[in-house]
Amino acid sequence: MLLFACQETPKQQDDFSSQTPAEQGASLYSMHCAQCHGEDGKLGASGAKDLSASKLSDQQVIHLIKKGKGAMPSMKALLETDQNINLVLSHIKGLRR
Repeated sequence: MLLFACQETPKQQDDFSSQTPAEQGASLYSMHCAQCHGEDGKLGASGAKDLSASKLSDQQVIHLIKKGKGAMPSMKALLETDQNINLVLSHIKGLRR
């Protein structure tokens, strides 16, 4: 039952595909990252790093998204595609000061 509740409905998929890439990145970030990192990247729940202060390279961020680190699990399965990972990366870069 819980698994079903986490799946996207066809309407949600249509809404997502009609968004701009920036909106898609923000939506994916909100769904999968904001709980610990906060909408602005500064929350720090469960030891999450402040993304607004990050100096990591694109490749380092992609590695962390795919592999996880410490309390952060891998997000690769949740984000499903390299395109979605890159959309989240773009959003994260936009949070930087």
